[in-house]
Amino acid sequence: MYPDWLRTLAVVFVVALMAASVGAPANETPLTAKDGASLEAKLARVFQNGEVESKQPRLTTVLEREVNAYLRFQAAQQLPHSLTEPNLAIEGDGRVSGRAVIDLNEVRGSRPRGWLDPLGYLGGRLIVLATGTLRTTNRVGRFEVQSVTVGGVPVPKTVLLELVSYYSRTPEDPDGFDLASPFELPYRIREVRIDKGRAVIVQ
Repeated sequence: MYPDWLRTLAVVFVVALMAASVGAPANETPLTAKDGASLEAKLARVFQNGEVESKQPRLTTVLEREVNAYLRFQAAQQLPHSLTEPNLAIEGDGRVSGRAVIDLNEVRGSRPRGWLDPLGYLGGRLIVLATGTLRTTNRVGRFEVQSVTVGGVPVPKTVLLELVSYYSRTPEDPDGFDLASPFELPYRIREVRIDKGRAVIVQ
């Protein structure tokens, strides 16, 4: 659906592509394409580092505003039409949250629905809000979903699991990313430290 490197970014930050723009707070400077270009350069360094093992840790700090600027400017044309205006909140101590306006009609129609399936009753473009905690160690990550709402109404965590699976599908991986299971960090990433407003990638 989109390039492997963009899908990898979604995996590392888990809910980055599930977020929607709510505008920059009044006390913050507006996001710029330059912020997004900064992330591009950092990602290139992460990918380059991933080609060679190193005994010394290599640290790359990614700022929340860089991720949001990149998703708004550089990646805007690569996002699926049913998921728009991305934005991510990196809250610290592993906690991340995001919002998205998602066209649930598209997701709902992707497969048959039973009467117990929440997505069988949700439709239209609604705000999806998800929060959770990302824990990584020894090149393995796990995301613990804490809450999910659709249109302001709490829904089962399985809704987020399906949305992540749906938007991360590729021809090579038709089932998409399983958010409920531990996952191997790519590019020799040893861990991702989630601090307030930033994530530190350790390779």
